[in-house]
Amino acid sequence: MEYQPLTLAIADDHNLFRKGVLELLKAFEEITLVADACNGAELLEKIEPHLPDVVVLDLEMPEMDGVATSRYLLSKYPDVKILIMSTYGDEALVDNLLEEGVRGYLLKNSEPDELRQALQALKASKGYFSPAIKIENRF
Repeated sequence: MEYQPLTLAIADDHNLFRKGVLELLKAFEEITLVADACNGAELLEKIEPHLPDVVVLDLEMPEMDGVATSRYLLSKYPDVKILIMSTYGDEALVDNLLEEGVRGYLLKNSEPDELRQALQALKASKGYFSPAIKIENRF
């Protein structure tokens, strides 16, 4: 399979998890990391001058959580692609995020290949939601 090159930024307040994801991403040659941060506010400072193709966000973070960061990014930069990564698979929450413009939701217990698949889908302007999440409006 041929993978499209993409730039990526990630925000997650769990350092061990974030650093682990960053190590996994090194194996994906098509991905260039442009920023990582422990919350949405820090991430915005780092990426606003040059937005990445995809922004990966944790839902619960101090200072500015994933929902607030998504709202801000989508209101100011409607073409930004956002992938939420969370342990929570609540369908109502995912539906609300969909209505706000988020087009990707990945459970944190997913395999690395599924993360790659999700990132590639978002880069191609498609949506991606973990199969375990039952929602009506899949892309």
